[in-house]
Amino acid sequence: MQRLRPFLILTVLAGGLLATGFKTVNYMDGDAVMAKVRETHGADAEIDVIKMVTVQGSNDPVTRTMISAVQKDAKGNSMYLLRFLSPEDEKGVSLLVLEKDGGDVDQYLYVPTMGAPKKIAPSARSSNFMGSDFTYEDMRKEKPGEWTYARLEDEKIDNTDCYVIISDPANKEREKITGYTDRVIYVDKATYDVRRIEFLDSKHKLIKQFDAYDYELTNNVTQRPHRGEMKNPGKKTNTVMMLLNSRINKPVDEKFFTLDTLQHWGLDQDKIIADLVPSTPAAKTP
Repeated sequence: MQRLRPFLILTVLAGGLLATGFKTVNYMDGDAVMAKVRETHGADAEIDVIKMVTVQGSNDPVTRTMISAVQKDAKGNSMYLLRFLSPEDEKGVSLLVLEKDGGDVDQYLYVPTMGAPKKIAPSARSSNFMGSDFTYEDMRKEKPGEWTYARLEDEKIDNTDCYVIISDPANKEREKITGYTDRVIYVDKATYDVRRIEFLDSKHKLIKQFDAYDYELTNNVTQRPHRGEMKNPGKKTNTVMMLLNSRINKPVDEKFFTLDTLQHWGLDQDKIIADLVPSTPAAKTP
């Protein structure tokens, strides 16, 4: 798929037309749509149990279960942790992201058989995470200051009316880190669910595409997709993530997000997982 870079963006419809019999309308630009997405789906704390299945050509699918945890502290800093629960030979492999509000981002990969956690250089964050179709950068939540947003003409995804947003890295450094020149984001106009993201290269050709399905209300707080698929047509691979269980806006101990905890995982951390895993519902198949 090829999408030309937009030079003509829909204009804001403003006042001054009442005298001719026309009414003014409220127009949401790209920034406003994405702000609404964050408002609708944001959470200061969250833990998810996820099944991740990666398919590469004719090879057998690689299936992993992992826990994903997010916590924002009083200063607005964000902490993220991904930790594999299975298979047994990858149990404990972890990705820790420490992100200062409006500041630096540090990422660490911990593989038990390799010793201490290794810091991931910014230049390596566009690499694939553990052979999946997601990069290390994809594992972070959207940070507004790192992207610019503009609105394109509305489209439909599976008969659902969507806002279409073109998102560019805020600067060349950010583009090098992400590996994307543009992203095209499709947002459900009724619910502000992100339905699709297209990742484009410098020639505006499709690198990969993420689709989210089966949005459901979680903990009576906000909606989460229970299935998401990242397709990489160039490599003929795809990775499916299925949400097995979730807990939103119940604080996570900040000790959960330390380099020391990665290496010395204990009963306190296991209890958090145990509280989620036993009640895991059956996931929908990809």
